[in-house]
Amino acid sequence: MKNLRLDAARTGSFEQFLADGRDETTLQNAIGNASIMYHGIFHEPFLNIEDTSVDVSDEQLYRWICWCIFYGKSKKEYPLVNQ
Repeated sequence: MKNLRLDAARTGSFEQFLADGRDETTLQNAIGNASIMYHGIFHEPFLNIEDTSVDVSDEQLYRWICWCIFYGKSKKEYPLVNQ
């Protein structure tokens, strides 16, 4: 996976950034890589393994993590967090 943080700085399109993060990887690998990048940026894990309140598809989870990285905002600031 490319360096997501640098890619975010170079592209103006979130959709392009999202697609670029999945080059030649499975969705599970992309989620794992994005989670590592999130942890590096925000110094906390994206998900707590003991927290069962999050119920989203893998695609939604990937989009959520990437949104945080792209916009430099924490998971609590995601517009759809309360849905």
